[in-house]
Amino acid sequence: MSEMNKIPAVVIGLDINGLGVCRWLHHEGVPVYALDNNFSRPSGKTWSAKKHLIRDVEGDALIEDLIEFRAGLNDNPVLFITMEKSLRTISEQREKLKPYYRFNMPDHDVLMSLMNKNGVLEVAEKAGIRYPRTLKITAPGLIDGAKNFNFPCIFKPAVQNSTYGDEIKKAYKTNSLQEIKDIYADIKDRISDMVIQEWIEGTDSDIYFLLEYVNGDGEVVADFPGRKVRSWPPNVGGTASCTSAYELLDQMREATGKYFKACGFTGMGGMEFKRDSRTGELLMIEPTVARTDLQHEVAMIHGVNLVYAQYCAETGQDFSLPESRQEQKIWKVDPINRYSRETQNSAEQDAIEQKYPSVEAIKRISDPLPFIYYFCAKVVDKINHILKR
Repeated sequence: MSEMNKIPAVVIGLDINGLGVCRWLHHEGVPVYALDNNFSRPSGKTWSAKKHLIRDVEGDALIEDLIEFRAGLNDNPVLFITMEKSLRTISEQREKLKPYYRFNMPDHDVLMSLMNKNGVLEVAEKAGIRYPRTLKITAPGLIDGAKNFNFPCIFKPAVQNSTYGDEIKKAYKTNSLQEIKDIYADIKDRISDMVIQEWIEGTDSDIYFLLEYVNGDGEVVADFPGRKVRSWPPNVGGTASCTSAYELLDQMREATGKYFKACGFTGMGGMEFKRDSRTGELLMIEPTVARTDLQHEVAMIHGVNLVYAQYCAETGQDFSLPESRQEQKIWKVDPINRYSRETQNSAEQDAIEQKYPSVEAIKRISDPLPFIYYFCAKVVDKINHILKR
């Protein structure tokens, strides 16, 4: 182990996303601390990190607890953010944390713009990147501005908001202006800032992404091209399974590089694209910025340890990419991958799943407790269901 690897890493949030971050930092011999306000989930049972309970994963309590936690360490740790709500708080109060933690992100105004669908569109236009036709909605009367859009369209919040959970979807696939008006009437009192965006024809397996870490000088330390296989819910949800996509690496690198340079982005990021099944054209959808997300682990199982690349950059070490590409695999989250397949399926998705071996997000021989707790919870739920019947 490198002497520099003695510098600790602090991971905020220990859901499946954070679990992957902890495991792959631990794999490189990094001392890892996971901070969360809830370790009862199966992912919270990991051996790959020392766990520290905090009051909240956002707001003033998070900042105060981070500063207090740092006092017990010998060196400033590298900070890994896995949730958007934590990112907002840390960005807003970054000056308080800079003396205590190592982290890299763009200016606050840039970051907030990239976390808003309208800001994403402005940067895409500036960079000359093809982007689906989009309209900002902040009041019912603005919806008619999309009367010339080609339907179906996606209707989604301009900014992600976890406050309402499943009450408000991540996105709605709609077939008419009236359908959008009906949805907006139901949700506008809770979330009024929405966007209408033309739908790009294709399935979930037509969605591609480039994950990368950009250091403070704007240089890409490491990147990885991926492709979704399934989403949950289908068409509008998050990643249920994904794989590598080196065949589109150069094309995605060019577009992502232009976009991130246009806005001065640095840090952990990613760009999502969708290939129009009618034309074959690859269109940008949206970025993920200054944090890891669920699909980052697909890079790690292909030998590109992006979280360790971030760690090396923040601790002054060189990071080396593997000399050769590893065997192609599918990374999946069950049972949502199964739910997706049972709800909506295509021959292409089946062909991909049958062609490559799969790696389950939570199941690891080297770190078995998360899967054991997950399996036991499912057995208990099944028994309770039978008893109720």
